[in-house]
Amino acid sequence: MTSSHTNDVTLKSDLIENIEYIDGTFLISDGQPYESGPTPKNLGNGVWQVTVNCGRHKTSDVADAFNDACGGQYHEYAGYHGGGTPDELNFMYALKVTFANAAPVTLYLGQGSSSSRNNWWIGGANVINDGKADLILISNDQPVQLLRLSGGVSNFDFESIAAGAGAARVMAGAG
Repeated sequence: MTSSHTNDVTLKSDLIENIEYIDGTFLISDGQPYESGPTPKNLGNGVWQVTVNCGRHKTSDVADAFNDACGGQYHEYAGYHGGGTPDELNFMYALKVTFANAAPVTLYLGQGSSSSRNNWWIGGANVINDGKADLILISNDQPVQLLRLSGGVSNFDFESIAAGAGAARVMAGAG
């Protein structure tokens, strides 16, 4: 019998103002139980936790949906091992993340497994991974902001970096 598990991922940045689950985006492998979530919670000090209570069984169908939604490996990152694209995921969903002084961005999160660990993937149009994973933030009245993306098995950190040459690198690659 399959069972539900608490599945947590954290996102960390002092610039995050709000995180909302985008209704209707949760996708789980067939036959797996689902109880609740994704539920974002502000833990303070720039740390947000998103919790889903559901089963875990990885399939290519969920990974294919994640890869399609994100736009492929140039727009995906796994903190545990860096790049590429997932072949199989347990589940996925989308979040609207609002950063200070920037337009909200849509980020996709998916949980897979690598070795004996349930590792997390993040992606979306604003994620650029050309060997250095960055998140592009855009606003109407400020230059492009870049946040360097790093992480581990179940966490992602967004660190502000100088926009100058980094922005030129990202914008050149995005075209």
